[in-house]
Amino acid sequence: MSLGAKVASVLLASGLDVKQMSENPAKPGLQSPASAAVAPARPERAVVVFAEDIRLPKLRRLKPGFRHCYAYLAMPGGWVGIDPLSHMIEIKGFYDWPVDADLAAHLRSLGHCALTVPVLAAPKRLAPPLPFSCVEVVKRLIGLQSWRIRTQWELFLHLRKISLDYGFVLFYIWFS
Repeated sequence: MSLGAKVASVLLASGLDVKQMSENPAKPGLQSPASAAVAPARPERAVVVFAEDIRLPKLRRLKPGFRHCYAYLAMPGGWVGIDPLSHMIEIKGFYDWPVDADLAAHLRSLGHCALTVPVLAAPKRLAPPLPFSCVEVVKRLIGLQSWRIRTQWELFLHLRKISLDYGFVLFYIWFS
């Protein structure tokens, strides 16, 4: 039995008529092709957090305080946290946090180094083929493509130029 015949037998067994589906794609209960083409909402800003993470011995070579980075994206329904670890990527939804809240200031009050940055429109070209790291994941999340940015410190130095937290960045540069 071919794959198409198997799909048709499953659809017929569930009460759906294959001929009606092909003639009327907007049948009640089915998603129409026009509504399926709606693009998901893009976040307008992100909060990039830099942390002291020394679980891996290789990270001890990096600048203290800038050994790991992760991001929170402000989505229409709340915040989404993306933490690229060495063995997996953790994605968590924080839908009870208000989108208009100053998440970076809250994280700084807890002792983290956090910057609010705009999510850029990524250029339509192949991203640089750099090794997979938390820096590469955060760069791609915020639409940044650069060969020069490889470490968390270099990412911080670049993001402070486009940060929406001007007072914090000036304070951090002055006292660091």
